[in-house]
Amino acid sequence: MIALMLAIFRFVGIVLIVFSIIRLLKLKKIEKRGAKAEAKVVGMKENKVRTGRQVYDEYTPILEYTIAGKVYQTVALASQGDKRYELGYTVKIRCNPDNPEEILIPGDRRYYFNPVLFGMAGIMIEILVILLIQIL
Repeated sequence: MIALMLAIFRFVGIVLIVFSIIRLLKLKKIEKRGAKAEAKVVGMKENKVRTGRQVYDEYTPILEYTIAGKVYQTVALASQGDKRYELGYTVKIRCNPDNPEEILIPGDRRYYFNPVLFGMAGIMIEILVILLIQIL
């Protein structure tokens, strides 16, 4: 029974690591070779975010850009506290040529946060499984 549980945890750890690597490679590919475009901030979603006792403002810019003659609108990553982008502001973006709605703002490392977090979780699970195998 314990061996089965360890095998399941090990599988989950490997899946997280593989997912992380694939996502990071995809982001890197978009950043290096994605279609270049200039997007205009056409709207801003403002949300109040509550974390425990603290409340802060979160701003999510809505970007509009044209790829191959077609106009797209998508949301960028939200920024907290300050308005990173004002209405009418122009932002240089890269987008996935196969899916132009998937964008990345070059230099904004926040796009890499979740894949790195998943990869670290996978590595920690693998280390835990190895330690448990040695103990048992």
